[in-house]
Formats: sequence, C-alpha cells, structure tokens
Amino acid sequence: MGKLVDMLLAAFADEVLAWYQYYLSAYAVRGNVSVELEDVFRRIAEDELGDHAKKLADRLQDFDVDPPDFRDLWQLSRCRQTELPKDPHDVDGFLAASVKAERCALEHYREIFSYVFGKDPVTEEIIEDIIRDEAEHETTFRNLLSKAGLERV
Repeated sequence: MGKLVDMLLAAFADEVLAWYQYYLSAYAVRGNVSVELEDVFRRIAEDELGDHAKKLADRLQDFDVDPPDFRDLWQLSRCRQTELPKDPHDVDGFLAASVKAERCALEHYREIFSYVFGKDPVTEEIIEDIIRDEAEHETTFRNLLSKAGLERV
C-alpha cells in the first residue's frame, strides 16, 4: 500500500496545485479572448479540485490516509505546476503552461494506472476516469493555442 498511497498523495497535490494555477490564470490572463479563457480556466479548475482531488481524497480515506497538509503540497507534487507568464497578455504562455501541466498529469496517472492494473480495480477505475478528463483538458488547451503557441509546447 505504501507506494500506491505515495502515488495518490502526489496526484492529490498535483490536482490542488493545478486548480490553483488555473484559477489564478482565469484572473490573470488579459486580452481580446480573456473572457472566454476565464470561463475555460475556471471550468477546468473546478474539475481539478471538485472532481479529481475529491476522488483521490476519497480513495486515500479508503486506505485510512488523510489528504496532506496544504504546506506539504509542493514537496509532494510530481508536476510542480509550470511558471505562468509575467505578461498578462501572453495568452499562449498561459495556455502552453496549462498544456505542459496536463501532459505531466497524464504521465503520472498512466504510471499509477500501470501500477494498479489488474490488482486494484477501484483505483484503476478512478484513474481511468481522471485520465479521460485530463486528456480532454490537454486537448482543450492545445486547441486554443495559436500556431506560434503550439511551437512553445
């Protein structure tokens, strides 16, 4: 159980940090499409915290493990969210950071899936659901990038 719990704790930390990155991005991004992007960032932020982090916290509780202290999230995180652009008008910068974050999450969830496949059907199903969502998020962010933005990721 130790390795799986560690993997789930890291994934939980990544989800909370992703929520914060997207929530911050929703308010920080500026420009002609900022209203539309604010909605996208907020919607995906809600998935990260209200769905993914909740599922992971619930699964950790099944193992009698509490979610980590907020102060420990950065150390536990595998993805340690990418740096956001300093220029609020750098729309591609916000989107590229988000694509990178989703790709890191997908890589980590695929590792967890491989670890539990055929051994832990409950965790396997939870991770499958999250992988589907993360792939959708990555596609959403990637599709919003300009051609020049695609070259940044």
